[in-house]
This record gives sequence, C-alpha cells and structure tokens, in this order.
Amino acid sequence: WLHSFLGGIQMNINKYRLIVKAIELKNLSKAASELGYTQSGASHQIKSVEDELGIKILQRDRSGTKLTTEGKLLLPYIREAISCEDKILAAANSIIGMQIGSLKVGTFTSVSLVLLPIVIGQFHQLYPKVQIEMLTGEGSYPEMEQFLLEGITDCSFVSGDCSQRGLNLIHLFDDSLCLVLPPKHPLAFQDSPIMFHQLSDVPFLMPTDGNNIDILHLCRTYDFTPSVAFTMHDDLALLAMAENGLGCTILPKLILNNYPHKAAIKYLEGYPTRSISIATRIDKVPSPIVSTFLELTQKIICQRPDLTK
Repeated sequence: WLHSFLGGIQMNINKYRLIVKAIELKNLSKAASELGYTQSGASHQIKSVEDELGIKILQRDRSGTKLTTEGKLLLPYIREAISCEDKILAAANSIIGMQIGSLKVGTFTSVSLVLLPIVIGQFHQLYPKVQIEMLTGEGSYPEMEQFLLEGITDCSFVSGDCSQRGLNLIHLFDDSLCLVLPPKHPLAFQDSPIMFHQLSDVPFLMPTDGNNIDILHLCRTYDFTPSVAFTMHDDLALLAMAENGLGCTILPKLILNNYPHKAAIKYLEGYPTRSISIATRIDKVPSPIVSTFLELTQKIICQRPDLTK
C-alpha cells in the first residue's frame, strides 16, 4: 500500500516539477525532454494543472516559457509542495529501507571542482538511489544564498556571514586568498608577502561581477585600484592566463592546491582568507537526506585536511 500511496503523490507533484523545470530552462520542450515527457504529454500536464486550479500559470512567447502574474504568486507554494513531497518520500522510504529521494545543492566553482566530487562520490555509495543535482548558476556567493532563500536548493555552499538573511550556517573551513603571478614575474621571487601597492602596474585578471566579491573587498580594504586587463568568469581560465604571462589575479587556495599549474603563488599582505560554510534555511527543518549530506560533508573535511590547507 505504501508504494501505491507514494506513486499517487509523485504523479500529482510531477506536474509541479515540470512547471518549475520549464521556468528554470525557460523552455517547456527542453523541460519535457529532461523529465521524460513528450511535447504533447507535457502540454497536457500543464493544462491539467491550470484546469484544476482555474489559473493560467505559464505563458510562452519569443523569449521562451515564463510565469504569468498569477503563476509568480503561486510559485513559492509550488516549490513548497515539491519540497514537502521530497520529505514524505525520504521519510517513507527510510521506513521501508529504500532511502531514495532527491537533493539539490547550490555551489560555486572552487567547491564544485574540488570538494563536491569527493562528497557526492561517497554519498552515492551510501545512497545510490538518491538523485543529486548541483546548481551553479553564475557561481556568485549572493546567487547561492538566493537559490536557498527561494527554495531552489536544499542547501548551498556560501562564503562570508549571511546568517542575518535567515540562513543557518555550518562553518567548514577558512580558505586563503592568494596572488597568482606568471612564473617568471619579478615578484614571484619575493619571499615576503606581496603588498598591494606593488601590483599597481601589473595587469590584473578580474573575475566577472558577482564572482569578484572577495577581490573587491580587498581592494577597498587596501585602497588598491587594479589595472584590469581582462575579465573572465572561470577560475581555471584565470589561472591559465596568469600562468601564460597575461597578468596577475587573486584566487582561493582551494583551487590552487588541487589543480596542476606552473604559476607562481604568493601570499598577500594581511594573509586574507574567505570563510566557507554550508547553509540551510532557518525556517525549514532539513530532510533526512539533507542532514546526512551535511554530516558527510563535515566528516570528509575533517578526514581530508589536505584538500583545504
């Protein structure tokens, strides 16, 4: 009977999952394909929801699929319904020993490249029937927080103190922010930390807006105006450009210690760091799957200090 009950829940909630996926992808056809619907089947599911509620939820135009005004008002409740279903499925399947469900994790580049493959690998060995989705967006810290606050993710890796935003933070480690220089740059041979004023004439490789929060904070702190030569989104691309003599940049040690390169890595004055935490919402009790993921993440960081030192 439990299998039949759970199947009935999923049939209803899957319509809501289709709506959310269509909004995320801005395309109903792509959402249908990703969730295993035909185009006509997806259209029928959306229409059945709209007929049940008596409200037009989605509209399509040249810019893609988007919410109507009424749909925007319903979206938080739709996400909550999906979240509740996941909790019911997780709890019920724990009872019958299946331990299936889903987990959505918000993460930025350095964590997704270095830490998450290890965490998810071990988690999957323990719970092979749990579907894990990593959401990176543009990879900025504020975006990870917003994913969580809007119910898009179950937990998110964040940096800095965002507890005032209604998030519960579990501090994981402090990550050094280091200067990256071409291997033969004169400053590469300096033993002492590099002072910011020494970089005034060095071409600077700047991450894109939203991904440069740490650097902008350092610029304000040390009254430093970088001579920006290039702007790029990806940390590894910035590392490669510095390695090939195109300028200097500032990157987290989490990346620098775990990817091979020939660039010169130097400490900066003040030995700046960023604080890495994993966050959940204060107003929501984490599901058993989320709680297990949080515990495993902390355990792996304790067991693998080489990753974060």
